[in-house]
Amino acid sequence: MNFVHIILLILGITSCYVPSVQSLPNIHAIAGDVSEPLELVVNNTNEFIIYYSKMDQNPYPYRIIISSDNADTKNPILVVVRQERYITSWELPFSQLTSRKETKYYNVTSRTLCPNNMNEINQAPNLLSVMQTKVTQQLTVALSSSCNYGTVVRVELAREEKFFINHGLPSNLAVSPSQPRYAFYRFKDNDSDTATIEVESSDDNCLIVSIQDSQCPVFDLNKDVRFKGKFQTVSKKGGLTIKRRDFHEGFFIVFVAQPDNSDCSEDLTLDPGVDYYYERNSDETTNVTFVVQRSLDRNQYINSMMITLAAIFIFYVIAIALIVIFRKYGSIKDLTASSLQISLRDDEVDDAYPRSVQDIIYVLEKNNLDVKTLTKYPLKDKKRSFNYLWHIMSIAIFYSIPVIQLVITYQRIVNVSGNEDLCYYNFLCAHPTMTFSDFNHIYSNIGYLFMGILFLIATAHRQSIIPFRFEIGIPVHYGIYYSMGVALIIEGLLSACYHICPSQSNYQFDTSFMYVMAVLCMIKLYQNRHPDLNATAYSTFSVLGAGIMMATLGIMNGTLTVWLIFIFGYSLMCLYISFKIYYLSYILKGFNKLRQDISKLGFASEVFIPVKKARFIILVLVNLLNTTLLLAGMSLYFKGGTDFGTFLLGLLMANAILYILFYLVMKIYNNEKLCTEAIVYFILAIVTWTAATIFFLDAATLWTVTPAESRQWNQECILLGYYDKHDVWHLLSAPALYFTFMFLMCLDDDIIDKKQDEIPVF
Repeated sequence: MNFVHIILLILGITSCYVPSVQSLPNIHAIAGDVSEPLELVVNNTNEFIIYYSKMDQNPYPYRIIISSDNADTKNPILVVVRQERYITSWELPFSQLTSRKETKYYNVTSRTLCPNNMNEINQAPNLLSVMQTKVTQQLTVALSSSCNYGTVVRVELAREEKFFINHGLPSNLAVSPSQPRYAFYRFKDNDSDTATIEVESSDDNCLIVSIQDSQCPVFDLNKDVRFKGKFQTVSKKGGLTIKRRDFHEGFFIVFVAQPDNSDCSEDLTLDPGVDYYYERNSDETTNVTFVVQRSLDRNQYINSMMITLAAIFIFYVIAIALIVIFRKYGSIKDLTASSLQISLRDDEVDDAYPRSVQDIIYVLEKNNLDVKTLTKYPLKDKKRSFNYLWHIMSIAIFYSIPVIQLVITYQRIVNVSGNEDLCYYNFLCAHPTMTFSDFNHIYSNIGYLFMGILFLIATAHRQSIIPFRFEIGIPVHYGIYYSMGVALIIEGLLSACYHICPSQSNYQFDTSFMYVMAVLCMIKLYQNRHPDLNATAYSTFSVLGAGIMMATLGIMNGTLTVWLIFIFGYSLMCLYISFKIYYLSYILKGFNKLRQDISKLGFASEVFIPVKKARFIILVLVNLLNTTLLLAGMSLYFKGGTDFGTFLLGLLMANAILYILFYLVMKIYNNEKLCTEAIVYFILAIVTWTAATIFFLDAATLWTVTPAESRQWNQECILLGYYDKHDVWHLLSAPALYFTFMFLMCLDDDIIDKKQDEIPVF
């Protein structure tokens, strides 16, 4: 008796042990029958070799099922299946390591045996000829163990009738961690260039779906399924788009179940929600239903893209026609040149209108101001507005270059590794082109580029017919309009870059210039009535840079601490801007005047009564609304209903909308009517924004969760068989932004010939 035996006896262990070298097992060779399962008793003295010879394959492969109720975990049954060309081996009970480093054991195992004639199947002219062939196969199954007591093993061989699949016909397979399954799809001559695989699962158990080329062996275990082809995790719903050029003859669709849900759990997200980790019950199976659908061919790709360009061309014709009609029949049809339209140098203008202490006191104490009072430096303000254009062009260049480099690297990694969990595509409507996995979501951003160019053309046209004029109408600062057009173009570029590989780590690429456009709209509205006091491009883009940095931190690590820091900083900024607006940028002068009033009158009530009551009330209301928005965001954060990037975008857009509504109300209050062109563009903006928002809210992906959970939101294409709802959002929001910008440009055309000393400030 060796040392190991003594230790086992001392511990009272009567399970399996390794036999001594001198004791040789008895090897039993038996003939197997496909139609009759076998039950064998295997131990350290009895090994079995089962011969299955001359089996008609017809041409389906076979699936071997081996199970045991009392197999020992320390000395398992060793299963070796030898085919004519391949060897497959595993242990019973089958062991799997969970994400928590715990080992789970499964008593029922099964493996599909890759056909020996796969080369002939691949070279056959079509699948029909394959189905009509008959082949024979020889198979050997060896069972052995180191246990000293008998273990009952059940061996069953069954034909895999669901191996060959046809497009459009649903198939169903039952899988578990110890029972992977796979099927084969063969392209037909009339198939399109791409195919879409739709996958649905009967429960929340995590699966890996892999697409592998039609060559044996097939990697169908958790330890190797990621090493071949392309793969993705699936919880309840999944989808894959297959390019025919990557799998010329056909491909295997492999389903491998995970022992737990760690690969599909929110623990892997940047902003994890409720932890719902669970493990599978032993030998529990999941029913998977999948179907292979033909996708678009090259001509359909081209037709969809050409129809999109044709629609943009028609939009251009209509938009330019509107500009021409409004020029001829709108509010500016009778525009006359002002006698004050003269050329002055900046220093001459500044000397003519010095900003004295008396002027500042007048501005602070005057309740109803006019635009002329706040237009002391018209030429300087005009040139200063073009700083926005140069700043935004510089930012766009230096921001876009690393973005483009990064997302192209992401796409290359996806193509090389086959890991489709890296990018949050709508796999049920993702049309690959060239090296891009989801070209339609990239191409649908073309509207932003064309709408931005169109707005630049409209701005240049307006600048040619309405030159800079002194003391007449709202001061025209075209630099901000040009900046808005460039921002729209860059938004299209960055959104296209984001959609090359949308993920949790690059969401800010898609939203950064949305922040810029929202802020530029507010800056432009404020500039209309406060030309001298408008924020400079330096301060504006500095604040925007800080906001984008906070958005990035919030997206990468959206913890409560980041939210609290942002809320504190945003509240201070709102307070500062409120003082700046109330005191018309002379904050220190305003506080000095308040201090002087207190020193003279004490803390009397009249000291604290605001001089500009309407402005004060509006600022209080705006701050209350912003506080409400912050509280709503915090509430949604605690409920897991929003992410930091989306919240910040919503906050800025809400402020822009509120400012536009306030501006409209104040125009009406001051007996300024809305011109026809402004009304038309406003209605068009409302209609397109409403339609676009409907499609935006019905999301087809969700980047804040795991890739498997995001795929549960995937949807079919709805337009031309090429675009999904998010593509439609792109195509509709681009003209919506154009109409919004045109509305802002035409908003004050009703007072274009009115003297500035008759235009109120609000």
